[in-house]
Amino acid sequence: RRGDRVAVVLPSSPEMAYAWFALGHLGAVLVPLNTALLPAETEPLLRAADARALIADAEHLPTYRSLLPWSVVLGVGDVGTAPGVLPFAAPPEAKAPPCAARPDDLLAILQTSGTTSRAKGVCLSHRGYTLPAREFVSWMRVVPEDRFLSCLPLFHMAGQAFLASAVAGGAAVAFAPRFSAHHFWEQVREHRITLTRHLGEMLAVLCRLPESPEDRRHTLRAVYGGGARADVAAEFERRFGALVVEGYGLSETNTVLRNEIWDRRPGSIGRPLPHCEVRIADPLGHPLPATVAGGEPQIGEIQVRRNPVMMTGYIGDSGEDCFVDGWLRTGDLGFHDSRGDFYFVGRSKDTIRRRGENIHPAAIESVLDRHEALAASAVVGVPDELGGEEVKAFVVVKPGRSIDLAELGEWCRGFLAEFEVPRYFELCSALPRTETNKVNKGELRRRGNLGGAIFDRRVLVPREQDGR
Repeated sequence: RRGDRVAVVLPSSPEMAYAWFALGHLGAVLVPLNTALLPAETEPLLRAADARALIADAEHLPTYRSLLPWSVVLGVGDVGTAPGVLPFAAPPEAKAPPCAARPDDLLAILQTSGTTSRAKGVCLSHRGYTLPAREFVSWMRVVPEDRFLSCLPLFHMAGQAFLASAVAGGAAVAFAPRFSAHHFWEQVREHRITLTRHLGEMLAVLCRLPESPEDRRHTLRAVYGGGARADVAAEFERRFGALVVEGYGLSETNTVLRNEIWDRRPGSIGRPLPHCEVRIADPLGHPLPATVAGGEPQIGEIQVRRNPVMMTGYIGDSGEDCFVDGWLRTGDLGFHDSRGDFYFVGRSKDTIRRRGENIHPAAIESVLDRHEALAASAVVGVPDELGGEEVKAFVVVKPGRSIDLAELGEWCRGFLAEFEVPRYFELCSALPRTETNKVNKGELRRRGNLGGAIFDRRVLVPREQDGR
């Protein structure tokens, strides 16, 4: 019913889309869960959101069904004849009730890191999706004949906003369970795809494929997203002949900056949408000019003024501590030029961004600290060869103990989602400390390694499984 919060554990699929739009029609609220997380990792969000109903597929239904006392459970696909589990498909005589939703009603609660390292549930209204979707249709010149390829998860803002934009433009959508460089162009050709959504690393992976006479034999006219280095975007356009359009946004804001497809500035994340005000500010909230003496760019925090599209808050938290004088502090650093184009520099918050996932180092460190052979640990993001970040764990062994780093990686898989398990492990005698005896993560990031034995977990992960 209207206002009910419904947990949904499904891969990107038509069923996930049906569930989202059906719940929105009822005035109910989608609480989409990351299918790679363990149930124990999503339980705090579900309890905070007061989720009462569950929609899950055969893979996730057994573990989630016993997690909470659900009032309604729907099974998608071949879930057998489990008692109390209703089929996802409606009976033939069922009729849809009148739409009960209003523009400012809550539509979805997304699990995200927010602007700190603590996971939060972001509350988003119908307007938070519909207004940016209509703007997307304009700046990407979407027409009903377009065909979108959705290969980003629908439990993330990026995947949801892309789907909403396709609907706003009257376009068709093809769903891929996940991005695969080896199958991407096959999917584009098979479904005559014209637009897709990217993360920066995705373009880098595609550019690393062997060149082929087929490189330009496709229907793709453009890719939209964020995080592509200027040189990668240029190489992608040169080789494949599809335009790269960059933008910027958060789960809390949806898209706030974008290049227009007819007016792109290389390396820029664009200019504000009509409903947004964006600025660069210092730590005290004072706006900064485009340049300083000598013409150097003035780097500061990217901040977004409160607007009707922005989140209404977090579950159990108004989110006011994330604002300064009505401006959302994103934790991201950037600058803007005299024309008003913005440029992304990096992240100031202690969050690792790995292939579209926000990862909290403290959560991984708490797992490592449980290992009986370890005396200390520190987890940081290190540069990935494709332009993003990878997770690296520095570990110190207790006196008189030893550890096999490959076995440590496997041990972590029992407590963490696959994307959270560090790629690199380095064995070191001690961690650098500040004057207050805190681990000096800034030094770890600057140095990259401390000279100890290093294990790269990628050597044990098949390339297709690793998404490369």
